[in-house]
Amino acid sequence: MITIHGGVVSPFVRKTRAFCLEKNIAFETTDLSPIPKTPELLALNPIGKIPILEEEDGTTIPDSSVICQYLERLYPEPALYPQAPRDLARALFFEEFADTKGVETFSNALFERVIKPAFLQLEPDEEAVARVRDEQAPPILDYLETQVDDTGCVVGDRFSIGDCALGAQLQNWALAGIEVDAGRWPNVRAYAEAVLSRPSFKALAAEIQSK
Repeated sequence: MITIHGGVVSPFVRKTRAFCLEKNIAFETTDLSPIPKTPELLALNPIGKIPILEEEDGTTIPDSSVICQYLERLYPEPALYPQAPRDLARALFFEEFADTKGVETFSNALFERVIKPAFLQLEPDEEAVARVRDEQAPPILDYLETQVDDTGCVVGDRFSIGDCALGAQLQNWALAGIEVDAGRWPNVRAYAEAVLSRPSFKALAAEIQSK
C-alpha cells in the first residue's frame, strides 16, 4: 500500500488524497509537516514540500501534480485526466490555476483562521482575512464565474484533476468559515457546493474538523 506523507490541512495533500479517493486507491497517511524543514522531510523531498508519495519498496515521489499523473498511469480507471487534447489542456490549466492563484488567495484565509490558532497557537489576523476576501479573491472568483457551473466538473460532465485542485482550494474557504457570495458568484457557489459535497471532499473536511 502507498503512503501519502503530509497533513490533510494542506490543500496539496487534500488534492492528492481526493484524487486517490475518487479512484478508490488504498493509501495510508502521515502528518508530516513542511515546517520546519526537518532531516526526515528533506530526505523524502529535498525541496521540503508536501505531499510525498512513498511506495512499499521505499520509492518516493514528491509534488502533488507529479504524484497524480503517476497514479493515473498505475490506476487508469476511472480516468481523471481527459483523453481529448483540448479537454486535457483545460483540466491541466485549472489544476495549475488552482495550485498558483488559488494558493495566493484561498489558502491565506485557511492559514489565518485554522492553521494559526490550531497548530501555531497564534491569533488569526482578521484584517489579512478581510483583504483576501474583499480585495484579492474577487478577481479570481470573477474569472471562475465564467468557467464553472453546478455540474461540479470544469471539463464537460466528468470529474477531473482540475476539479480535485479547484475543490481543494475552494474547500479552504469553507473550512475558514467563508461562503462564496451566491448573489455575486452563483456559478462558483454552485460549483463549490457540487464538488465539496462529493464523498471524497466530505471525508477530508470531516478529518480536519475532528483535529
